[in-house]
Amino acid sequence: MSELREVLEHPDLGRLPALKVLDCVFALKPDGRILHHHLEEIDRADGHKEICYRLNGTQPHSERQRCQIIPPRTVEFGEA
Repeated sequence: MSELREVLEHPDLGRLPALKVLDCVFALKPDGRILHHHLEEIDRADGHKEICYRLNGTQPHSERQRCQIIPPRTVEFGEA
């Protein structure tokens, strides 16, 4: 697990706790549901204490429709 905190800056929901698993980025919404995005859909910025993901408007690759990566449990996200 990374020492750096991971967050997704969502345009509507603000800063959400996030985790990258293989080619997927999962983010925990305030209501407890998990968002699922792929690397081509996000831009990454590495900071001193965190990794920040931002949606870039790119559509996921067509083969992602069959993505079967199991999302992390909500307790694994920590705090944003």
